[in-house]
Amino acid sequence: MPDNAVEDIRTYISELTARAAKSQTEAKRKLNPLFGRDDRRKGPDDFVESSFLYMRSCDADTGSRPIPCPAFWLSPDLSVAPISNLGVPTRQLQAGQTYRLTAQVRNRGDLIVPSAKVEFWLVTPSLGFDTRFATKIGVSAAMVMPYGATEVGLDYTVPPALSGHRCLFARVFSFAPLDIPVDDYALNPVIDRHVAQLNLDIVSQGATFRLDWIHHRNAKEALEILPMDAATLRSIRREALAPLTITAPRMRGGLAEILRRIEVSAAVPEAQGARVSTERSEAGLVLRSQDREAYDIDAQVGLTKQAQAVIAAMEKGKAVGDEGRKILREYRSMTAQTLKTEVKLSLPDFGLKKGRALALQVVKRDMATGQITGGIALVIAG
Repeated sequence: MPDNAVEDIRTYISELTARAAKSQTEAKRKLNPLFGRDDRRKGPDDFVESSFLYMRSCDADTGSRPIPCPAFWLSPDLSVAPISNLGVPTRQLQAGQTYRLTAQVRNRGDLIVPSAKVEFWLVTPSLGFDTRFATKIGVSAAMVMPYGATEVGLDYTVPPALSGHRCLFARVFSFAPLDIPVDDYALNPVIDRHVAQLNLDIVSQGATFRLDWIHHRNAKEALEILPMDAATLRSIRREALAPLTITAPRMRGGLAEILRRIEVSAAVPEAQGARVSTERSEAGLVLRSQDREAYDIDAQVGLTKQAQAVIAAMEKGKAVGDEGRKILREYRSMTAQTLKTEVKLSLPDFGLKKGRALALQVVKRDMATGQITGGIALVIAG
């Protein structure tokens, strides 16, 4: 490379930047006034040289964080359907059958994304998520236009080991332009717009429902079984529940009796340096995990708040500098310290007739902050 090549490139970039600034100034002066004459619309904003990839966690999600979705585990942008009938999504996978996994990828930025890549995972129904406790199905890619959306799909034939009830997780990213997720292992849509979850399961009464509880090595969390509220029920795409009529079981004692009749048990992990225990509560389970060598609970709360502040600043176009990058590195180090506790729900016969169903939610609550940090929509069918 010639000695002056780098300097020539810098000069050319400076020239292009100056031309762009001049063009935007000219547009504001000449074009923006036209928008306020009749319809009072605001003129166009400045062109920003970046993309803004995201997948929605609810209908109100525009990619900005903090997330506006109470039940963020029911993404309307994810779907699993048999290739033989794409109009009928499912959560019950049969070995040997081929399914299409799809993600609706959105771009709120001014730059085109020539190759937005989506990673897909199928997992045991999961409270929280860690890529190390999941099966990666594959990666697919597609172009996403500025202020546009593109469906990215992947066809997959299910092996026997992955048959049964499964939930879908997805993560989108791009290298050119650079638009990458926050974390390496933990896929958390509360923090990261690049991540979406579809944790919806329809099971029969009298069945056993198994789920994974992903938590830090130092944790105090609660698993709670709650009735599904009307807003969350409306957010579920109706084709998934088309054959069912949601009803309340006719039994004395209401929710308290429902919870009493659901047997909840846990198999805690054997992890060097960590002690994990669970105990039954009125609403489900309480989990405690201790590890002297891992980030303590107060540090976790503080780092999460700092990471959220850095992400919010980045969205506004502010420079976060070395301190912001250090916070995100520390946050990734913290989320790498996770364990998996396996939980079993033994569901009784609620007396539901065929075609009737009971809608519940299984949520994970951080007892230090009171916030819900994971969830599964559980529909029990007669």
